[in-house]
Amino acid sequence: MTEQAIERTYKALWHLGIGLIGLYELRNHKTTASKVLACGLIAFHIDACISDAFDQPTIAQKLLRKMLNK
Repeated sequence: MTEQAIERTYKALWHLGIGLIGLYELRNHKTTASKVLACGLIAFHIDACISDAFDQPTIAQKLLRKMLNK
């Protein structure tokens, strides 16, 4: 396994862990604002986890590149 692959694995696991913390936050907090923030946390970090695992840009990076190219 190359050093780059190991780094991508660690980054993906880091984002997965933070996404799981978001699931905890979603289940245990009661206010609507905290649930919305938890959903954003989950979506962002799971997207980053998948992107890191496959060495692809995130959805936000893809959208930003499209907007800046036009």
